Amino acid sequence: MALAVLAILVALGVSSARDQIGQFRLMSAARLFQSDVQSLRALAVAENREARVVIAESDASLNPAEAQVGMWLLQIGDKSRGSTVWDTLPIDEDGVADGSQGERSLDVDGSEERPGISLATPPPLSGPGLGNQDTIVFSPRGFIANPIGDFVDGFISVEFVNKRGRTSDGSAPRVRLRIARGGLAHMETSEATGLADGSVGAGGTTVQ
Repeated sequence: MALAVLAILVALGVSSARDQIGQFRLMSAARLFQSDVQSLRALAVAENREARVVIAESDASLNPAEAQVGMWLLQIGDKSRGSTVWDTLPIDEDGVADGSQGERSLDVDGSEERPGISLATPPPLSGPGLGNQDTIVFSPRGFIANPIGDFVDGFISVEFVNKRGRTSDGSAPRVRLRIARGGLAHMETSEATGLADGSVGAGGTTVQ
C-alpha cells in the first residue's frame, strides 16, 4: 500500500515538473519574440532604415504528435521606405552575408529549440508594398508600417502554443503577443502559465 502511494506521488511530481518545464519554454519563446520586436523597432530608428520581422515558419495544425515548428528572421532594409534589399542581422558592413544572429528557430536542432513549443500560423499579413508578406515592418519613426488590414482590433497578434500541455479546460496553453501600431507589445497568457500579463514598448518595461 505504501509503495502504491509513493508511486502515485512520484508520478504526480513528474507530471508537475513536466508542466513547469513546458510553461517555462512557452514563456521564454514568447519573451524572445517580444524582445526581438522591440530591438528591431529601436534598430529602425537608429539606422534610419526599415526593419522587419519575417514569419518564416509557423505551425498550422498544432498537432501534439508532431514536432514543434516556428522560425522568424530579423532583417534591416536598404531604405527608409520601400526597401528592396533586406539583410538578415547582423548588419553586413563588410559585404559578407552572415544571418546567424538574425535567425530564430524553435524547430528540432534549431538555434532556439523549444521542445513542444510552436509558433501558431498568424492571420495573413500582407505587409507594406511588395515582397513583405508574412512580415511586421517598422519605419524609421518606430511605427509599424503594415497596412490597416493587417491589424485586428488595433493589433497584430502572434501566438505561441505549448502543444504538449493542457489547461484545466483541456486546451493547449497559449501566449499571445498583441503588437500595436506604435510598437507596444502586450503579452497575454493563458491560465495554465500561472504568470501575469506584461507589456513592453517605447519607454515601457516588462510587467511581470
